[in-house]
Amino acid sequence: MDSGGCKAAALELMVGRKIFQRDITRPLAVDPETMTGVEGYYDPGRRVIYLHLTGAYDTSALISSLENMHQQLQEKGFLMAWSSLKLGYARSLLVLFSVSHLLLLCHPTHVFDISYIHLFRTLDAIRSKAQNYLAEVLRQVPGISKDWVSFGRLCSPRVLFIFSSRLLPVQIKSQDNSSIQSRTGQRTNRASPLRNLELALEDQIYRLLRKSRVITNISANSLFALPNNQAYVYIMEESQEEVPPSSLINNTLRKLCSVQDGIISDLTQLTLGSSSKNMNIESSSRGGRGLGWDSPASQSTHSDASSADALSSSILAGVATERKRNLEHSFNVFLQQHIDQALGKGFDDNVGRHSGPVFFQVPRASVWFDAVNRVYKFFMLDPSEKDTKAKQILGSLQILVETEVRFSDARCAKVLPLAISAYKDGLPPHYTHMHHQEKLELALSVLSAQARGPMYEEYVSQLEDACERIWQDGRMGCETLSLTGNTCKHPRHKIPNDPDDDSSLPVMTHNSGIMYISFCNCGRRQGQREDSFSVKTANHSFYQQLAEACCTRLESISFSTFKPSVTNAKAAKVDGSEDDEMEVDGSSAVSRDSREQLDSGTPHTPGLSLVGTGLSGSMNNATGTAAARMTGDQTHIGSQVVITLTKDDSKVIHKDRGIIRQASTTEYLPGMLHTASPPELLPRWSSWSLCCLGPSSLYSHNAGICDQPGFLPGTNFLLPWDVTVKIEDRDKWPAIADTLGKKALLPKNKKNRVGDIHEFTVKIFLGVEYECVRGHRFMMATPDRHLKASPSGLVKDNATKIANADMPLYFPCPCSRSGGGIVNGQLMRLHVVTPKAPVNVTLSPQVQPGPDPCPRYIPQPCSSLPVKLSASAYWVLRLPYVYVGDQGPHYPPDPRQPTPPSFARLHKGCYGISQVQAYAKDNYV
Repeated sequence: MDSGGCKAAALELMVGRKIFQRDITRPLAVDPETMTGVEGYYDPGRRVIYLHLTGAYDTSALISSLENMHQQLQEKGFLMAWSSLKLGYARSLLVLFSVSHLLLLCHPTHVFDISYIHLFRTLDAIRSKAQNYLAEVLRQVPGISKDWVSFGRLCSPRVLFIFSSRLLPVQIKSQDNSSIQSRTGQRTNRASPLRNLELALEDQIYRLLRKSRVITNISANSLFALPNNQAYVYIMEESQEEVPPSSLINNTLRKLCSVQDGIISDLTQLTLGSSSKNMNIESSSRGGRGLGWDSPASQSTHSDASSADALSSSILAGVATERKRNLEHSFNVFLQQHIDQALGKGFDDNVGRHSGPVFFQVPRASVWFDAVNRVYKFFMLDPSEKDTKAKQILGSLQILVETEVRFSDARCAKVLPLAISAYKDGLPPHYTHMHHQEKLELALSVLSAQARGPMYEEYVSQLEDACERIWQDGRMGCETLSLTGNTCKHPRHKIPNDPDDDSSLPVMTHNSGIMYISFCNCGRRQGQREDSFSVKTANHSFYQQLAEACCTRLESISFSTFKPSVTNAKAAKVDGSEDDEMEVDGSSAVSRDSREQLDSGTPHTPGLSLVGTGLSGSMNNATGTAAARMTGDQTHIGSQVVITLTKDDSKVIHKDRGIIRQASTTEYLPGMLHTASPPELLPRWSSWSLCCLGPSSLYSHNAGICDQPGFLPGTNFLLPWDVTVKIEDRDKWPAIADTLGKKALLPKNKKNRVGDIHEFTVKIFLGVEYECVRGHRFMMATPDRHLKASPSGLVKDNATKIANADMPLYFPCPCSRSGGGIVNGQLMRLHVVTPKAPVNVTLSPQVQPGPDPCPRYIPQPCSSLPVKLSASAYWVLRLPYVYVGDQGPHYPPDPRQPTPPSFARLHKGCYGISQVQAYAKDNYV
């Protein structure tokens, strides 16, 4: 290929003029679909028509098709683009083999490419199949001969192979003399190494084509023929020394623009056939040497006479060399002999005794042009829907040419049923879109493990469509999730009173088919519960059903709920966005501050304080902050915190309580109550329960909890919590002493062994109970450890850590150690055994089931006072089973996580202590 990227340069040298467009700056126009094009030139003087097949293999055509090729590579991939390119070339070659006498196959190296064999066999098979159809097309041409119509072509064309010598060894290129001097000094004629290579290539090509049956003894039965006694391989010679294009351009421009020495100075450097070592440019289109420019500056000093003599001698030497080489190894001679034979007696390339009939046509130019147009349309244009014959032929050609695509299609087609079977394996009668995607990914993994080639993407689409049809064919399940994260087991359906207009869907309630074991409010009765899809069923209705046979006779404290004053009460519209939630949280912060003031003031009688290790857990940081904010008097003595409430605080409390907004009686809170809920809205039912099992004597620390089933061995114990109460106001001592009764309860002074009348100690028993879905119950000793008593019932832990720290909302159940998978236990109850003392234990639980900015769920509004528990009693606070916010439910975490989530927790500050109301100066409702 020359600098213009055109393989027809040798033909143009032979004709003596530029017959094809070879300018690299003006790319050839090719068909964007087939990426090929055919140029033509008619030489009436020689009675020859030259056709030039161009495409993406040519440099000039590649430039024009580069953008289209890039798009194909991006969309289809290399193999698909390569197959479509080969298909376009094959269709163009079918046209040339049908309308030509001679074909020149140009190859950029001197080695025969065996991939041509597959191409020739494919073209021969399609030619034989299309012969009858092509005869019908040619029969419509006026003046066409019968032989052309019956055989479908002018003759069995000859194929001539043109190779390039660019990659030949230097020894073969340099030994180009046809006569070699012998030892005796005489010159003998021998074939040059270049000619020997051509003969060797002819033998190799003939053997390969005969073995593969591309050519046969009868040329009429073959795609093409090879001449018997004529050369059909030619190696196009290249010069030994070449000038790079950039150097040639720079050198030429410099000489043309130079005016200092004039034209004579340039002519002195112009030589033909120079053998010097200086840089020169030589024509590579033919075997002879061409024009060149020598660059040494010393030649500019030669005289005009000597320069003219040197120039004339060089021209004469170059002309003589050129004539000699033309006679020895000339492309014109190589090609012209075949053209002369075609215009004369024609080709007879049959071999053997029993040769078939010979047909050879040289039609008129008008007839040939008409026939070529019809043949071109038949092979190159896409057939219409009615033209089934042409579509069948082109389909067969595509199958034979696109070998990689056919292999990929066969491989993918074999694996596709396996992938579909993997999708169908173990399918439930109805399943959700998530399960559909999981099964689809499994099927795609099976396909990708064995499918190969460019058809993979197409079969991925087929697999996705097939799996989608299977899912939509009556297998689409209900997508509704339960509050615990399980899916409804029913097919797509409507629930009762559903406004959906799709009448084809059945009407039924949601059901996941999963049953859990749970316990009533007090924990004494066990029952099975269905997986809940509504908050009321999960947190209220189930416990109400169990309470009818167990908990209704127990003393309980009811939390605030909605009490309508009208018959058409409705749910309030609560915006669940995070921005609005933060605004509501900010507005409720005032209520929480007021609550903290009430917590620190009202429950704790003036002059009464808590001392010791249990205080920080019971009072929390908020209590100390509130007390400091109200009185400014906060004293720390080691771990002892003394909070004093003056008489002026009562006025502040009354003032704060006076601005508390009343709950609405016309609108109710649609969800659960939390710290971000509007302060004037209450829920229709309570998700919490607080009941008293009886007196404190029901619990024995030696035996543990005995009347409640489900506890794992060694976990049914409460933990003691010793709280020291210090009296600041001595005027209150007589009443408290009378309540205590026995002075033996008072701690003794170390100095005089007499009870100190300024402080006393109370013992509280606390328990943090967890439930798992298997019906197991267990207590926690610390936030990260289960409670485990000794075989004799000895408990070494105390409640200091569970009272002073955040407790996790979920923790792995001990039953996970025995196998069967990891199961999380959920915090469900708080057990409190209050002391027989003139103090009240208060509860103020706050549960945060999600990460920030998730609000905290509470049993009563933020403005309410902490719940006071009666003295010397066994109280149980049951927490919600599910937590549902404005953004939806908070699902339990995955039990396979290595550690429980830190955000799901019961905040510390849940427990507090206050003096009984009988000894308070002011009673608050």
